[in-house]
Amino acid sequence: MIIGLIVLLWSCKKDPPIAPDTPDEYENGVLVLNEGLFEQNNASITFYDGETSFQQVFKSENGRGLGDTANDFEGFSFLTRDYIIIAVDISSQIEIIDRFTLKTVAQFPMFDGINAREPRRVAISGTSAYVCNFDGTVAVIDLSSNSVETLINVGSNPDGIAVVGDYVYVSNSGGLNYPVYDSTISVIDIHTNSVVETFKTRINSTQMIVDNQNEIYLSSNGNYDDIPGALVRINTASNTVISEQEKEISSMRLVGDWIYFFNGATQSIERYNTISELFEGFNIIDLSGFETFHGMEINESKEEILCLDANGYVVSSTVRAYDFNGNFLYEFQAGLNSTDVLFNN
Repeated sequence: MIIGLIVLLWSCKKDPPIAPDTPDEYENGVLVLNEGLFEQNNASITFYDGETSFQQVFKSENGRGLGDTANDFEGFSFLTRDYIIIAVDISSQIEIIDRFTLKTVAQFPMFDGINAREPRRVAISGTSAYVCNFDGTVAVIDLSSNSVETLINVGSNPDGIAVVGDYVYVSNSGGLNYPVYDSTISVIDIHTNSVVETFKTRINSTQMIVDNQNEIYLSSNGNYDDIPGALVRINTASNTVISEQEKEISSMRLVGDWIYFFNGATQSIERYNTISELFEGFNIIDLSGFETFHGMEINESKEEILCLDANGYVVSSTVRAYDFNGNFLYEFQAGLNSTDVLFNN
């Protein structure tokens, strides 16, 4: 009798619901690009819909992995559809996917013979994508045909790219040439796809952003010894350095006339005003509790700052969201070494 009752109760007990591999749609939520582990071929994309964090959604939609070490992805529109272009570094691949289905539209290798070009960063101008490759080239990709139009030689190990009017600026880091880093920016005319000027800045520079006055702000990493990092301001009318302010700065994002950035010395998110040219001087978000800060993105429409914690580089990342006053809002889990974010809203 007792045994029968136990069996009956056990048979009536329902299993907990199992989350599906993919959501119903990708049109409302957050896409997170995960680098994966170097030479482990496990780069991925996470989708968070506000309630559930879906892992490996690129693989679920395409039946294959994204590749080895995804560095950057950028959204763009062509005709009436929206797409994402992805630079996969160690696999040396460019991937173009539909933004709202994540299905692959095009994939093509980036090699010089047997040597990988290692695409790093992407910038969009009109119907062209400009991809700086770590082998010292910039690939011009025709987004109407999804093909490489040409390759342009620049400096050593370019690791930052930005478009200002009719020109593409490329920061040449020389990151693989320690201790002799590069310290130049190559300027490409988008009409001729050729380098029209090269000028000196500060050593080992990477990320660039453009403010509302068409000035470039460049993050220099220094040499990790006696030359500190700095924020470099560039006049694009004369292609000259206006100022260099020493600070351990990374992950810059522009909102209005404010640059939000991560200060490695204080382990916090801070702000810089592009009109007054002054640092605000206080922490917006204290990230000292992060194990491994690995990037930041800002959703202006929702006034949210998403900060990425890679958690020591060997386990799943944590994405934490804050409002513009630094108040914690929510968090979710992403893949290995989350590095970039796009908002589908």
